[in-house]
Amino acid sequence: MENRGSRAIAVIALCVAIVGVTLGFAAFSNVLNIQPSASVAPDASTFNVDFSSSDSALETNLVVPVKVPEELVASSASINNVGDPTISNLSVSFTEPGQSATYTFYTYNAGEYDAYLKSITFANAASGDSFKVCTSEGSADDGLVAAACEDISVSVTVGSLEEATSSQASITGHSLAKGAYEEVVVKIEYAADGAVADGNFDVDFGDITLTYSSVD
Repeated sequence: MENRGSRAIAVIALCVAIVGVTLGFAAFSNVLNIQPSASVAPDASTFNVDFSSSDSALETNLVVPVKVPEELVASSASINNVGDPTISNLSVSFTEPGQSATYTFYTYNAGEYDAYLKSITFANAASGDSFKVCTSEGSADDGLVAAACEDISVSVTVGSLEEATSSQASITGHSLAKGAYEEVVVKIEYAADGAVADGNFDVDFGDITLTYSSVD
């Protein structure tokens, strides 16, 4: 009886030992996940091209035109960079052919990116369906007014680009570096060999828009 009881205890002890070895070599695992994510939302206000009356500092003084002849009556232009930058009040009163008023000011890249001039747009005048609309006053002959109207023009020159007298789309390769200035010249002219009307008339021009982008 003793031997049988001893064998039973030995078997039980062996089983415990095997279980103990099994437990001793058991492995556990735990999975840790890393899920990276990022979003980028650039501040649109960091792209900013303004008008300036100076080529060395951002200034909004009146832009006084160069007049031919000097006694020609022409208004000084005003710069407003609040909202969409605008230069306004470019106005001249011609009395005969051969006269002109030339306004010189600057674009200034005040943003954090290089700016690329993409287009120059000559919009229709508010009073008609073309950039230039001439309206006779009093008894001025419409035919003579129309002929003289053809000889009055507005041109804009931006930096090294050729003079533009109509819309220029798809401009490429024309950059304005951060912190840089570029000259803009607007000339209102009555051609020297222009036709003459027999009375007063008004000339209404549309807006000229320079469009810049952060990519070429």
